[in-house]
Amino acid sequence: MRSNIIKKLFLVAAVAVVFGNSNVMAEEVTPTASGSASFLSKYVWRGFELSDDSIIIQPSMTIGYNGFAFNAWSNLDTGAEGGADLNETDLTVSYDTKVGSFGLGAGYIYYGLAGDDSQEFYAKASYDTLLAPTLIIYKDFDAFPGYYMSLGLSHSISLTDAVALNLSGSAGYYIQTESTGDKFSGFQDGLVSASLSIPVAKYVTVAPTVSYSFALTDKAKDLLGTSGNMYGGVVLTFSF
Repeated sequence: MRSNIIKKLFLVAAVAVVFGNSNVMAEEVTPTASGSASFLSKYVWRGFELSDDSIIIQPSMTIGYNGFAFNAWSNLDTGAEGGADLNETDLTVSYDTKVGSFGLGAGYIYYGLAGDDSQEFYAKASYDTLLAPTLIIYKDFDAFPGYYMSLGLSHSISLTDAVALNLSGSAGYYIQTESTGDKFSGFQDGLVSASLSIPVAKYVTVAPTVSYSFALTDKAKDLLGTSGNMYGGVVLTFSF
């Protein structure tokens, strides 16, 4: 299965290069690269806590060119049984563009998990206005068939010429399309976050962050196994 996934990633990347090189640009487009390392008290994904009272380290690296990007992200659970465990690696190929005040994007995600691997396609749209509303629709077509839709809002407040307070919130709606038991469809989780963006060097930013994830309904609480999770930490970002 992994060899098939790698072939798909190379195919998508090849298509991206062809279309990217076919565009006539008014100015030279240069490749970009960025990386980050998140040190968090919990790993929470769409309301599910995927860690167990342990520090989580999440390295990420992204390279981009002319709207196309490739990202590799991993999760290292330092408190796993038997020692630190790199239990997830996700690979994403994406394309983003802007049409007037609208931002549009699409991508493919391969989830390399400790259990069943899975795959998703997603599409997103945002509007450049107050609170920057953004809608993302994910379609899992492998191990966990279903749709997950996220509507998010965000706002940044400049505290000084260099430091900014970043606020965001989102609500998720899940539609489970296949199940051996009761199917879940409905509002799943909410997430509110706050972080400070603090440049510490020319290419390095430190961002202390705190987040609260919570179930949106009683049915979602049963699905997630909790009413909410508070977590936080520090994110180091490197851009080149």
